[in-house]
Amino acid sequence: MTTHDEHDHPLRWGVLGATSYIATHLMPAVASTPGCALTAVASRPERHAAAAELGRTYGATAHADYQALVEDPAVDAVYIPLPNTDHVDWTLRALAAGKHVLVEKPMAMDEEGCARIEKAAEAASRTVMEAFMYRFHPQQRRAAEILRSGEIGELRLVRASFAFRIESGSGNIRLDPALGGGATWDVGCYAVDVPLLFFGEAPHQVSARFSGRPGLTVDTSAAATMDFGQGRSAVVDYSIDYGPRAAYELQGTHGTLTVRNAWAMEGEDGVITVLSGDGVREETVPSANHYQRQVAAFAQAVRDGSPAPMSLAESRRTARVSSAFVASAAAGGAAVVTSGEVTETR
Repeated sequence: MTTHDEHDHPLRWGVLGATSYIATHLMPAVASTPGCALTAVASRPERHAAAAELGRTYGATAHADYQALVEDPAVDAVYIPLPNTDHVDWTLRALAAGKHVLVEKPMAMDEEGCARIEKAAEAASRTVMEAFMYRFHPQQRRAAEILRSGEIGELRLVRASFAFRIESGSGNIRLDPALGGGATWDVGCYAVDVPLLFFGEAPHQVSARFSGRPGLTVDTSAAATMDFGQGRSAVVDYSIDYGPRAAYELQGTHGTLTVRNAWAMEGEDGVITVLSGDGVREETVPSANHYQRQVAAFAQAVRDGSPAPMSLAESRRTARVSSAFVASAAAGGAAVVTSGEVTETR
């Protein structure tokens, strides 16, 4: 893997879709991270003026189109927060131009897309990581430490609920099926990822039921179960009909650990509650900017050639399980998860 020396110059970032909501969180994170600099932005033609204004804020060049940015020799790494259906294409284009890539979740809407990216990243000797910012908040690390300590016993059940409301008629791209909209490929990715993170593997089988809002053709709410075998399960729900909510619970053989808000932003402390035979206790995890920590972790992986903290194998797994949710909901039964495609439903 090609390394990057911050003593030669900082890791220079370019942002596609710079006027998007999520980019407005990532850009200040880049600008505030030592060893990083925001040098270029790009947007759709109709948003170029707004992107140029944002660029001036950071001293960044505003390109007229996305391809010009990925070919800019003054850019080392590209951040891609475009509509879901554009993630694979622009990640591959950026890799072909020799850039490192941080791409918003979902990296791809199927495992095959993730595999294409992994092959291209290896060929280009570049770092690619899926942007699950919540993983970089220290409360998730602390939850994992408590689990490993044995305080709540062996993990048996994960409950995760992630939701926020999007109003109909808002023009939000998450409501457009042509752009990969719907709850599953947006907020659902978090609900899927939490059990995979703490169990450290994919489930054998999932069963999901989707519902939609009148007048929309995308899924807007879901409830699902995941069977990990050996008496281990997960129960998740996610929605763009209700919220906000980003809570999860780890149920062990001797107790329960609850994270109140996995999306805790800068200025909001994380709160972890532990219930066991010894009673109830709370831990406060000091506030942190998980976007900035994500940027710093990605930059460090680029700099020293180490594996990205969110691996491409994990991204393939998340896409595989999310696809199984879709298959299960469509078939009205359980979907079996394999190392490749979903092979059967029943």
